[in-house]
Amino acid sequence: MLNFPTIEEPLSYADFYVRFIVPNLPCILDSWVTEGWVARSLWMSVSGGVSLEKILEDQTCPNLCVADCTRVEFDAHPMCSMSSDEFLTYWRSFHDGTDNRLLYLKDWHYFKTAKNKEYYRLPELFSSDWLNEFWSLRKDVDDDYRFVYLGPKGTWTPLHADVYHSYSWSANIVGIKRWWFFPPGEEKKLCDKNGHVPIEVRGLPLDKMDVRHFVIEQHPGQIVFVPSGWYHEVLNLTDCVSINHNWFNATNVDWIWEHLQDQLRLVQESTSDVRNTPGWHEQCQICLRALAGLNFPEFLTILKYIILTRWPNKNTTSSARKAIESMLKNSDNSFAALDEALDAKLSGAIDKDPLALRSAGEHQDQWKEVMRAQPTVTSESSKTPEWIRSHDFSSAVRVARQVLKHPDTELLQLAKRPLKDYFTEI
Repeated sequence: MLNFPTIEEPLSYADFYVRFIVPNLPCILDSWVTEGWVARSLWMSVSGGVSLEKILEDQTCPNLCVADCTRVEFDAHPMCSMSSDEFLTYWRSFHDGTDNRLLYLKDWHYFKTAKNKEYYRLPELFSSDWLNEFWSLRKDVDDDYRFVYLGPKGTWTPLHADVYHSYSWSANIVGIKRWWFFPPGEEKKLCDKNGHVPIEVRGLPLDKMDVRHFVIEQHPGQIVFVPSGWYHEVLNLTDCVSINHNWFNATNVDWIWEHLQDQLRLVQESTSDVRNTPGWHEQCQICLRALAGLNFPEFLTILKYIILTRWPNKNTTSSARKAIESMLKNSDNSFAALDEALDAKLSGAIDKDPLALRSAGEHQDQWKEVMRAQPTVTSESSKTPEWIRSHDFSSAVRVARQVLKHPDTELLQLAKRPLKDYFTEI
């Protein structure tokens, strides 16, 4: 079993970025990182347990996504829908011993509709979050990638790697969790003859199997950083409530792009018998989104948004975003309207500074020089560090070019001129 790093004292954004995010390594951030969060006091009962009544006080939800951890069907826990009142009734029954089911409330988009927006602060160490930044701009969807997980003692999450092979961070608000972590590739040692990973590893003799792994316990206030491609299983040793984000940025966007291509191949192989049907490529993208949570059009639009908002020698990220929001005020709330607005703004930026894309392609590591010259930014600042903007811009340009050259992008006619010409000339 490997030793798992715990960061007991605050560290700079640049230090964390270089030590953990870039090399794709996990860690625990000690409770200093959540100090002052309202949720840590408000969601805890007088006895130190979960105050479900307080959590539900801010909102009622008719459809909560609940996993039954006492059952396994098709290598997963079956899901059911419950209202907030029904889950509260279950919670009370579980604790008075009249209901022995292990029901785990997962993927709750609590903060999307909560009246109080101050339950927690996004840690600066995770602030370069392309996914949630872009998703908050969208008006055609009502979800995001910020969740609350809540379950009694004994509830658990099966062995898995996170959606898109994204990063995630999980802040334990109340309770203690146990995690099993496997570096990328180690999960293959656990696979059965059909190539499937087990749903549960708790009972396996992992040390005797020569599988590299970590086993850690996460306490209240601590945050676990989960890198891309790291399989993990999580058990609630006590009643637990946690705040979780899925996210990606310049350092793992290649993981996302590779995963989307792999998932598209699976979709296309499974529907190859009807590939000559008109609209097959478009239908494959619909299936890709259902399977992977993201498709090529959305991914390319995220990249265009990042390129535009991180454009060098321009205004800050927030001011560029405000300009996009202003363009969208008089449009409908469709994804197409957002995509067209980004194309228009991006074309204008390229016309004014046609060398910016070429420079990004030729100087992929320039962000490191910028970081060394100006390594820190105060946590009170709302301005994205210039070295982050530089890394975001160059990585988004590089991957956007790969997407635009993909044959399915051509077939779907996602590569609109003049943007296609600008990128292919890099």
